[in-house]
Amino acid sequence: MKLASTRRCPHSTWPSRHSPSLVDCPSRLPLPTLLPSVAVVAMAAMSLLQRASVAALTALSGRRAGTRLGVGSFLTRSFPKTVGGCRPWRRGFTFPAPVRHSGDHGKRLFVIKPSLYYDARFLRLMKFYLLLTGIPVIIGITLVNIFIGEAELAEIPEGYIPEHWEYYKHPISRWIARTFYDGPEKNYEKTLAILQIESEKADLRLKELEVRRLMRARGDGPWYQYPTPEKEFIDYSPKSTPDN
Repeated sequence: MKLASTRRCPHSTWPSRHSPSLVDCPSRLPLPTLLPSVAVVAMAAMSLLQRASVAALTALSGRRAGTRLGVGSFLTRSFPKTVGGCRPWRRGFTFPAPVRHSGDHGKRLFVIKPSLYYDARFLRLMKFYLLLTGIPVIIGITLVNIFIGEAELAEIPEGYIPEHWEYYKHPISRWIARTFYDGPEKNYEKTLAILQIESEKADLRLKELEVRRLMRARGDGPWYQYPTPEKEFIDYSPKSTPDN
């Protein structure tokens, strides 16, 4: 039995339909035809190997792969980096690029913020002056309460008029009332003086209104106080213009 002719088309690199099958003669396939199949098989094998390695290391360490063990350091070292911290692996899937941190508390950043010098200085000075004035005041109040104490109620002697600050019980309250406040009698006199002044102002306003009414009714006024020119300096001749 004769084999079919193996003539090929001059414009094609493939065997004719009468040539032996591809299974019988794999060595006759051109090299560009085998490369895509080999690349796909290699990529699938690498993907499966990578996923198996990551799953095994995650199960052993009990934490996310790539944080401390550096899982991606030897699996993705040869892939180029992309924007966003991920490396391309295949369409629709990205593998995070390994990032090295110097501690266990996350990424260390240099945060730009305003200076806290004046805030700290203000708090420091406020604490200093509060203690500077508060400590003596507390010591003074303690000594007054220990060695002087509060006053006791007693009968008023015959012919004695108590001062207004003697009606307070605590020594500090008595000192404040005697130094910074006036007595009720003095406040009463001050109020009467204010009322008298306001009454006199009201009378003066009424008199001023009456004087203005009489000036309008009689045509009188203070114009006599203004100086007038002499009669010799007045020109009574006819003038062509008012300013002539």
